[in-house]
Amino acid sequence: LLVFPPLHQDPAYHQFADQRTIWGIPNFSNVVSNLPFLLLAFWGLGALRRGTGEFSQTWERIAYAALLAGLALVAFGSAWYHAHPGNATLFWDRLPMTIVFMSLLATTIGERLGMRAGPWLLPALLAVGAASVAYWRFTDDLRFYAMVQFFPMMALPLLWLSCPPRYSGTAGLWAMAGCYALAKILELADHPLAAVVSTGGHPWKHLAGAAGMFCYLNAVRHRRSLFRPPAHA
Repeated sequence: LLVFPPLHQDPAYHQFADQRTIWGIPNFSNVVSNLPFLLLAFWGLGALRRGTGEFSQTWERIAYAALLAGLALVAFGSAWYHAHPGNATLFWDRLPMTIVFMSLLATTIGERLGMRAGPWLLPALLAVGAASVAYWRFTDDLRFYAMVQFFPMMALPLLWLSCPPRYSGTAGLWAMAGCYALAKILELADHPLAAVVSTGGHPWKHLAGAAGMFCYLNAVRHRRSLFRPPAHA
């Protein structure tokens, strides 16, 4: 990315297909379609409090709680942004998304490459994610944020394919990746889909993203440890 010129935020990005005001809520479908993120965050936190799912180390629980907190903040940040689209509110949409991306990346690296990496990678990656959004906000250069958003989506499948799993539930991770890919397609097809459905594609992007997070949370909720420590001589 350093060899490319700065990547500026396109003002047309804020012009979504569905701009209807319903029940006094501007851009109604784009706003309310964020509700599933909040419901999923509460569902995941409830399962975490009940001790559902398996975690080998304490830092994994912290990373999972951070991901759920980020998911809840996505619901509020994205709803605010879509109610009042602009760079100022887009900052609060993107910031919690980096929490989700970086928590997931740190967790996966810990699970697949080595648990000792997780406790220091988690705060470091969270800081990198926040810095990427701040850098964009103050410089209008999206390169750093683009790496934070898209690098995990390329790195995670490589880790799943090349490294043995510590837990069951890998199918749920692949389902999450598929839903994320679908969400990006729906985002790009926002205006073309407006000719088919009045909402356009962006609200469906939110729902596809929420479906992906459900796949991940459900996989964590039901996973079991596959790790067997080596036998001592």
